[in-house]
Amino acid sequence: MTDSIAYDYVKLVLEEEFLRAYLRFSNHGILHYELTNILELCAPLIQGLDEDDRFLKYEVIGTIADYLQEV
Repeated sequence: MTDSIAYDYVKLVLEEEFLRAYLRFSNHGILHYELTNILELCAPLIQGLDEDDRFLKYEVIGTIADYLQEV
């Protein structure tokens, strides 16, 4: 997965599964910053994997959930 596709994928998962956090980040003007942090955590998962892999989505959801508990 290229960096821009990975960024868009993580953004989509954040918006679909964690709408309140997505809107909070967006309203505070920190969406890009937070997505960059999440993407860094997800990088080992996303490397070379197919975005249509449902297990990838579950892993990304878990990683985002862990991240949101820390912030």
